[in-house]
Amino acid sequence: MRYDAPLDFGRSLAWWPLGALLGGQRRRGVATILSIWFAATGLSIGLALMEAKGNWSGMPIRIGSWTLGFSFYPPVMICVFLTLWLGPTYGATTAYLSTFASGLFGGLSLARAAFFALGSPMELLLLWFLMLILRVQPDLPRLRDWALYGTAALISATASSVDIMLYNSALRTGLVAGQRLWLGWILGDVFQMVFLVGPTLWFTWNSAHRMALKEIGVPPRRDISTRQTLLLLGSVWATLGLLVLSGVRLLEESLAIPDFAVTMSGDPLLPRLREMGLFVGVFVVVLLVTTMALTAALAGLGDRHRESSLRDELTGCFNRRAFKRLFEREAGRSAGLNRPLSIVFFDIDRFKHLNDRFGHATGDSVLADVARNTTDILSPQELLFRWGGEEFLVLLSHTGPDEARLFAERLRARIEETISVPGRVGPEAVTISLGVATGQPPEFNEANLIGNADAALYAAKEGGRNKVVTDRMMRGGARG
Repeated sequence: MRYDAPLDFGRSLAWWPLGALLGGQRRRGVATILSIWFAATGLSIGLALMEAKGNWSGMPIRIGSWTLGFSFYPPVMICVFLTLWLGPTYGATTAYLSTFASGLFGGLSLARAAFFALGSPMELLLLWFLMLILRVQPDLPRLRDWALYGTAALISATASSVDIMLYNSALRTGLVAGQRLWLGWILGDVFQMVFLVGPTLWFTWNSAHRMALKEIGVPPRRDISTRQTLLLLGSVWATLGLLVLSGVRLLEESLAIPDFAVTMSGDPLLPRLREMGLFVGVFVVVLLVTTMALTAALAGLGDRHRESSLRDELTGCFNRRAFKRLFEREAGRSAGLNRPLSIVFFDIDRFKHLNDRFGHATGDSVLADVARNTTDILSPQELLFRWGGEEFLVLLSHTGPDEARLFAERLRARIEETISVPGRVGPEAVTISLGVATGQPPEFNEANLIGNADAALYAAKEGGRNKVVTDRMMRGGARG
């Protein structure tokens, strides 16, 4: 299980897998989100058709002696917001349908429109991936986030602009007009992403994300592994490479150069152009593959670094640094299911005496044994943290007070029966004291739960150690 979310977990880039929504269609909130997505897709397709009819691509803009092209393609704004709000699957699907409709309306054949439409989803996937690995917060709260977001927009728009070669070749666009369309594609997309979508994200993303979280009722994902990185980048770069190679071939065909044409030196022109086209294609493919390999290597290094930073070196369980983000994730899941959440706080009885008597090597061995035995009885949804020294914390999502107390009693008995150290007259059992606290949905207060569990743990130690005390027992006046 991987936990690769950024440190600011609540405001980091997140997404819902499509299956999470389609599998929960009976829930009213999910139906609301799907309706918004379908409506946004319909609006995006309508705007794409308007753009094709109005010919808003490559509009000339004069700046002094320069004439630049500028393309205004409104679906970009809708699709980028869907991608960053719900996830890349939603934005990419809307982008593909919109661009496919625009290509057909603009005069492309069915097959070429289907291939041409791949460019827009690739642009969105690349933008999303770059924002994810660069740790860009989607509400753009800092200047750093704006700068990195703008950089990601420029890279993704430039990479996907190779798609224009198909369009120019299919419609036999002249060289000057084709260059203006290509530059207009990049400038128009970057302008919309930075100056139109950016402020929208800054003003509305947090409220939109909270609304989606409430309606869907299932927490989003915020992690990506090296394997997923390879699959994502592989599909993006392979598609862009195919677009480049197809565009070069179609461009050669559209020039309609006769076989007898020669260069100024008298060499046959057509073979020379084919050689240049092959060189360009191979160069682009090599560049894309090299970039993919480098990015994947960096992502793998990041995976290992982040994983190690969240783990306690001695026991292998999560450390205190990992607690906040995982608590928020599990709290979101429990709230979505309208279930309580519990914390079991425990420490090893007389651990300082054990360390002083037998040495730190024995103490470390006991800590590792306690962690291992605790992990053995945890389900995949139950998480163990080393809180510090001899203190540990177990986070039990979807768990009520009675279940949490039974778990704590089972853990207490297991440690007492399993772990021991040499004593004067034989082995002496290692014991633990435990405090249990439970929160009820929909709001879970992290500080209150930890404080209540800590107070219950203190009561267990004051009451003679090797026992379980719950926050309900504390409220009822019990101390032992």
